[in-house]
Amino acid sequence: MSRRIVLSCVFLALMGTTVRAQIPISRDLLPTRTALGRVGLERHWMAAVPMEPTEKLIEISMAGNLIFAQTDHAGFHTFDAETGRLLWSTHLGHRLQDAFPASVNSRMVFVTNSNLLYALDRHTGRKVWVENLSVLPSSPTACDEEQVMVGLSTGLLRSFSLFDKDEKGVVVKDLKGKPVLSSRAQFAWNWQTGGPLTSRPLPAGRMVVFGGHDGRAYAALTDTPTMLYRIATGGPIEAPISYYGTRTFLVPSADKNVYSVDLFTATVMWTFAAGAPVLQEPMVANNDIYIVNSLGVLNSVEIGTGKARWSTSTHGGRLMAVSEKRIYLESYDEDLFIVDRESGRIVADPRSTYSRAGVNLRSYDLSLTNTLNDRLYLASTSGMIFSLREIGQTQPRLLRDPKTPKFGFIPPEGVAMEPPSGVTPPSNLLPPEQMEEPEPADTAPEKEPEPAPEEK
Repeated sequence: MSRRIVLSCVFLALMGTTVRAQIPISRDLLPTRTALGRVGLERHWMAAVPMEPTEKLIEISMAGNLIFAQTDHAGFHTFDAETGRLLWSTHLGHRLQDAFPASVNSRMVFVTNSNLLYALDRHTGRKVWVENLSVLPSSPTACDEEQVMVGLSTGLLRSFSLFDKDEKGVVVKDLKGKPVLSSRAQFAWNWQTGGPLTSRPLPAGRMVVFGGHDGRAYAALTDTPTMLYRIATGGPIEAPISYYGTRTFLVPSADKNVYSVDLFTATVMWTFAAGAPVLQEPMVANNDIYIVNSLGVLNSVEIGTGKARWSTSTHGGRLMAVSEKRIYLESYDEDLFIVDRESGRIVADPRSTYSRAGVNLRSYDLSLTNTLNDRLYLASTSGMIFSLREIGQTQPRLLRDPKTPKFGFIPPEGVAMEPPSGVTPPSNLLPPEQMEEPEPADTAPEKEPEPAPEEK
């Protein structure tokens, strides 16, 4: 009898584990190989997020070669972006209703939950430290190898140093000469903008570029909090600022324009009139820029001149990925929209992909904009994630040359104080707004309150 009881307990335990990973997905909701083949795609991989029956997936994001999945029960799961293999999972404490994309460097992953900023070991998910931000974040995190930063609902951009320092402020190194990671968040600096800061900050070597709800793009030093310059636009900057090469950044503004700015000279090289507010990050693919305005008009823009090569109406939606010859977008109804990259010709509109080809993606209401390569990633709130690729494309096609120095790189010989070769600033542009240099915000946050209470 006792043996039967033991076996029953083991069976129930195994069943409990199975139920947690089980995702109720109908076969009809999975795009078939035949349907995907009609639009030149195939399934790359598919994975299930381990969740409780009442749990929902609310966010997927991509950084480096990792896919991050966040649930409303504060589950945080990390997958290999190319294989779909689950690498590790952790729990971020309190339940949440909203989530922001994570960021990653070579050693850590950074993500927020409620008013808390988490630093996690990249390889294991172990919590390195947790910092109370005092207020709610309003932007995704951004990081480099030395600092992590996040925009707050108060308009602050707050940064933390990642390494231990001695009494002289010098980074401590181990016996192998590797910087020692701090076991707690080391406050670095604040910068104050007007209104909630929703645009993801852009690290740029020893500088950082960030956009504010006040319509200004800021460039500041990170080693010592020094404001270098500000570029005024006519509307809030809500979407992430993108970049090209080592010194050109692209500012999407709600004033219906995108501004190309030289990082080192503050020269506004050109302004592209998009015709409607730009609320998505400009997509940089090789030497092309793709801009989608709030009316769904997709523009292909020359990086050197800011002139439109072509424009196509996509009826709304978001950019998903760019391949060698195609651009993939998602419509407001979660249908696939495909555009020819060279001509702007519509390869397949939502009606073609859904009704004619039979590609039904409407149950996958979560997606991301892949700014790294040509893979497409979608997910359902029930916890199913899958990746698509073009037929036969077994290796990801990168959108940027991996051998190119990082944005903000300064070579030993210094940088030329002129716009990049081939770029001529338009004569009708006014110089950057001349303003009195602002002071940094308070040098350190005030005493931190308790974490936000868990929602019932």
